[in-house]
Amino acid sequence: MKPYELRGISKNFGQLEVIAEFSASFESSSVTAILGPSGCGKTTLLNIIAGILLPSQGSTGDFPSASFSYSFQEPRLLPWLSSMENLLFALSSIQDKKFREERAQRFLVHSGLDDFSTTKPPKLSGGMKRRLSLARAFAYPSEVLLLDEAFSAVDLKLRIELMDLFSLLWREEKRTTIIVTHDVQDALYLADQVLVLSSRPARLVDKLSVPVARENRRYGSRELIELEERLYRQILS
Repeated sequence: MKPYELRGISKNFGQLEVIAEFSASFESSSVTAILGPSGCGKTTLLNIIAGILLPSQGSTGDFPSASFSYSFQEPRLLPWLSSMENLLFALSSIQDKKFREERAQRFLVHSGLDDFSTTKPPKLSGGMKRRLSLARAFAYPSEVLLLDEAFSAVDLKLRIELMDLFSLLWREEKRTTIIVTHDVQDALYLADQVLVLSSRPARLVDKLSVPVARENRRYGSRELIELEERLYRQILS
């Protein structure tokens, strides 16, 4: 499949310029991390990709014809539904009931929550809610998966566990994935390519490929230290 592309994307809110002439290519079945300082416009860019916002100018290419699933910093689970029912709800547009049930069960097992299938979110731990949110995003058979700070605001151990779960689920179905983060090490741990944005208005200031195979990466490893230093220089400049 040909890559998804953004060409000359700009976004203004009144007189406030948030994104300026952003262009990038996203290879099919790859993981791209969009990295930049807080408040630079990363989430706005993600919402333009998803079609939630329209750009002030520029082209979103084939993105408008794609199907999307989303995972946020907050799990946004439906509290009155059980874990299994939350997954089934995400699959409710699919007609085949057997397919829905088997798919929901598979992703529930992969996320380690099969013993909590009847438990509702208020009775799940914070980590379980995050895992369920990821499983729900993957369960829906979208063409593009968007993650907005899905691994932030948790301690390091849980963050690495969530990223390892993401990698496990992604290997099951290698769909085009775009991750927004402000954490350099998270980006290098997960992505095939990293796009670095400037402070607002966001412009693309660097693009790099991560040469280490995902299965050989270690969080904060020396193999990635040169790339890590390069990204920090760009963000702090």
